[in-house]
Amino acid sequence: MQKLKPVLTATLLVVMSASSLRAFADDVTTGPRAYIGGGAGYGRINGEDFTNSNGDLTKNRVSWKALAGVKFNPVISLEGQYIDFGAANRNSDRVKAKGWTAGLVIDAPISEYVTPYGKVGALFWETDNTFNSISQDNKDTSFAWGAGVRFHLTDNLDLRTEYERFRMDETHVDSASATLQFNF
Repeated sequence: MQKLKPVLTATLLVVMSASSLRAFADDVTTGPRAYIGGGAGYGRINGEDFTNSNGDLTKNRVSWKALAGVKFNPVISLEGQYIDFGAANRNSDRVKAKGWTAGLVIDAPISEYVTPYGKVGALFWETDNTFNSISQDNKDTSFAWGAGVRFHLTDNLDLRTEYERFRMDETHVDSASATLQFNF
């Protein structure tokens, strides 16, 4: 079985590359296209919900995002997004996070209607924390990555479902989201 894994991986890469190259050759003359979008997601911190089983914090696990990008060809895009990760509250205590991303999106078109993709980039994040009436804000930049599937609905509208992982200091945030993307 261990000898079979490299063969399956190589086969998958060849098939994805061939389909990507075919789509690239079909659409190389159209030039760059811009897109914008927005959506909502569900977030988890360090693999667990925002609270423990006792429910010590009331939580808002819903995140929302706005995005914009430029698709240079059927395979390569540059994308930026604003993400509000939601908040967790208990009395006057609050933890809230938001950020901007900049990244590279690599598509692997497998059909006219379905396109898996992966993305890597940077998260420029900011947290607003208040505990016992003491406020502590943090800002930093960290690595972000994700993967998803884009479903072509109409000539100018796609539905994206994606999973992303972000790191903020020693905390990682997992986000699963659905986004509508408008193509120009």
